[in-house]
Amino acid sequence: MNYGILLANKSVVMEKWQPRFLKRISLDRLMDLKVDYAFKALFGSEKNKRITIVFLNAVLQKSGREPIDDLAFMNVEAGGEHVDDKQSRLDILAKTEKGEWLNIEIQLANQYDMVKRTLFYWSSVYRAQLKKGMPYTSLQPVITINILNFELFTETKMFVW
Repeated sequence: MNYGILLANKSVVMEKWQPRFLKRISLDRLMDLKVDYAFKALFGSEKNKRITIVFLNAVLQKSGREPIDDLAFMNVEAGGEHVDDKQSRLDILAKTEKGEWLNIEIQLANQYDMVKRTLFYWSSVYRAQLKKGMPYTSLQPVITINILNFELFTETKMFVW
């Protein structure tokens, strides 16, 4: 029997792999996960939800948060209330079973606007939670994870990963 080890829920979980998953794949047949399509196909699809949960728990394990057990993928369109408001398309937007929102973005090229764009995306997701008449206390946390192919903060050695 073949087993794979996955890190999940702050413990090591053994999952039995079917032999069909153990086939060797030549490197030229693999897609680069830095490409939006490949990234979204792996981390933003219902059939790969378990992979996304394991990834998120690994990234967030040092934050002191409870592990994510389940999530739902949400509509990635983020925009304002008016026709002339800025519209955005998030890479991956998900909501955990506890109501927390997760925005995962991948960016290859530095367009020198990442901090402002991140704040804009984050605030769009945060603001969209409230409907007319809802109390501010119903707002849930929004976590943004940016995977960048460039240095964002060159003057500091402080990184999450």
